[in-house]
Amino acid sequence: MATQKVSGIISSDPTANEVLGSIEKWVENRNLDKGNNLVAAVVGCGNMGSAILAGILAANSVQNARDNTPISHIVACTKTEASASKVYQASKDFTAADRLAVFFDDNLKAFHLADIIILACKPYMAEEVLGAAGVADALANKLIISVLAGSTTEQLKEFAFKGSSDTKGCSFVRSMPNLGAQIKESQTVVSTAGLESISPKYEEAMKWIFSSIGQYTYVPDNVFQVAGVLAGCTPAWFLTAFDGILDGAVSEGMKRDTATEILAGSMLAAAKMIQNGEHPAVLREKISSPKGTTIQGLKTIEKGGVRSTYTDATIDSVQHGLNMAKK
Repeated sequence: MATQKVSGIISSDPTANEVLGSIEKWVENRNLDKGNNLVAAVVGCGNMGSAILAGILAANSVQNARDNTPISHIVACTKTEASASKVYQASKDFTAADRLAVFFDDNLKAFHLADIIILACKPYMAEEVLGAAGVADALANKLIISVLAGSTTEQLKEFAFKGSSDTKGCSFVRSMPNLGAQIKESQTVVSTAGLESISPKYEEAMKWIFSSIGQYTYVPDNVFQVAGVLAGCTPAWFLTAFDGILDGAVSEGMKRDTATEILAGSMLAAAKMIQNGEHPAVLREKISSPKGTTIQGLKTIEKGGVRSTYTDATIDSVQHGLNMAKK
């Protein structure tokens, strides 16, 4: 089916313009005293933005939920027509898709319509997106939730308000979801900096958004970069170890798919036991029987300096993130 373009709106559904129009009309006539009356915008729909959008849509698609959630309507804005079409196709099977408008190359429209903006563009695009003409006025009394790596809230304010101390009542919150958002299992970290300026209604909606993609943890801003590394970077490090163990299993004669299934289950079990209160070192000792295979393998791992390598990797990643924020 051919796609239609109407003022930056894209859809294979000829009623696409009507969806946006109905949201605009709803915003004009909504009852602000009602609980379910906020509009969320996802600006930038790459992997993370799309995962967050899917989480919001899924939570609003549960039977009897759509009129009892903080977010009533959603808009999503992408940079290109191709990306907008991809987002639309991925979203149309959700029941709540009838309250979603997808368009491209018109961030200002998203800023005007939304109460809560999830900034999920590429970090290098933040200045272009927030510094565009009209954006500062459009952000008045709204909440920006940033999921951008290496971008501080002070930098984002500078981009939007050009150094002015008058941010027009706009609040900024820094967050870092992780890869698990794609399966509603994100461990999101949220900086406490600026929370005091957010209304209870907006904070409730923010918590609901993060809950729709997994779980969240508040952390002080001075350790946000550390928390961001723990949440965002470590899955790749775990997977490096995972892949090395798989190679060993295959070398010893096991099929890779069977080894993957077993190893994934083992990692999940260990993680759940830690979540239940087991200390990692104590748990490791429980598994390591005298003269057993576990302790023999641990000796080899320690000989390779794996523990100190992970320590150094954590420190290096934190420092790199802090340096990114200075640029």
